[in-house]
Amino acid sequence: MKQELYCVFCKLMRELGEKDPLTFHHSNRVTKIAVFFAKELGLSKNERKKLEVGALLHDIGKIKIDGDILNKNGKLTDEEYEQIKKHPLYGFEILENNGLSDEISQLALFHHERWDGKGYPYGLAKEEIPFLSRLLGLADTFEAMTGLRPYRKPFTWKEAYEEIERNTGTQFDPTLAKEFLRWMEKKDFESTVQSVFVR
Repeated sequence: MKQELYCVFCKLMRELGEKDPLTFHHSNRVTKIAVFFAKELGLSKNERKKLEVGALLHDIGKIKIDGDILNKNGKLTDEEYEQIKKHPLYGFEILENNGLSDEISQLALFHHERWDGKGYPYGLAKEEIPFLSRLLGLADTFEAMTGLRPYRKPFTWKEAYEEIERNTGTQFDPTLAKEFLRWMEKKDFESTVQSVFVR
């Protein structure tokens, strides 16, 4: 990454950490999971680097969301949820305006799209969603399930496995999800990914 873009990246990550520490830590953990999985899939170093930068910044749009909504412990109202759903659009705008590449900006834009077309912000389906965005969406969901949150207990590995299995072909790209499940079945998976959650 060029020096100028590196400075932009650091500035954005600092802003995210100041606005929403929970999302900042979430983004770091999602990135590690996504990059570990990409390596498991045999993706090139160049693809893994784009994924790493995009994953770290995938939730940057949340700096434009009201802090009371981001930090709410209870269930969001429909209106609040509609505000949260704007963060991919905000993120894309922020990254584009700061000179990040389209490939990286699109990771912020498309990480909540679903294989069945029921995601947001555009309701893209199947291969309409860029490959790295599909991979990131899977890592993002896995971290959201198994990561520590102040308002609920994390899923167990078994519960997370079953949830991914249940949503294969609907929320998740079936090929990627099956590869992720195979990865979860490996002996070293839990120790590898558990290290992501050590603070």
